[in-house]
Amino acid sequence: MSDLQIDWSKLYAARNTVSRAFPSIWRIPVIKKEMDRLSRHSRPGAALLEVGAGDRRFERKIKAVCPDVSYQSFDIDRSTRQDYYDIDDIEGRHDLVYAFEVIEHLTPAQGVEMLRKLKRNLAPGGTLLLGTPNLYHPHRYFGDLTHVTPYKYEELGALLVVAGYRVEGFYRIFNDSFVRRALRLHFGVWLHRWLSIDFAHTVLVEAKVAPEAEDAGPPPTMAGSDGR
Repeated sequence: MSDLQIDWSKLYAARNTVSRAFPSIWRIPVIKKEMDRLSRHSRPGAALLEVGAGDRRFERKIKAVCPDVSYQSFDIDRSTRQDYYDIDDIEGRHDLVYAFEVIEHLTPAQGVEMLRKLKRNLAPGGTLLLGTPNLYHPHRYFGDLTHVTPYKYEELGALLVVAGYRVEGFYRIFNDSFVRRALRLHFGVWLHRWLSIDFAHTVLVEAKVAPEAEDAGPPPTMAGSDGR
């Protein structure tokens, strides 16, 4: 990806906009796992694209819930089995594009460039779902030396706005045994709030292409393809 420059004044303004709409990490709803959101977008005939797919484990999970989805994957790791290894080769429109634990491995400029390119592959009304380590969790982000950019939820939302998206909502992921989860959610949460330390390890954000950015043009097709 190119060394794209970001208009930092626009990023700052976007962060303030997101902060006004979502003023506190503690107001963001808690879900158990990524599949809670993926399953809501997995309907028969839906086209899904996984970015940073790795071993494609979510393909198996999604098709266990809805076997009739159309799944494609993208990852730059050519030692894995993927449909695409270059973001510029991705074809077609998708109802859901999702990327978990990817954006933090890029610089902010690279992140914006990736998000802008993925707009071309979203179907009208399609949803982008991003996940990143929750920076309010004490060591979730810093436990991986390959991480490049830490994101608070409002900063991730701002990056999406700058890239031409409209933020629809945020979610925090936390799963544990029934008793431990209940204690954290209903009692321990007050100590966590006082310490400004969250127990949820991951933040998800859902977004759609902003109306003013919907003229991104047709999705690219590879040379010699039939233009599916």
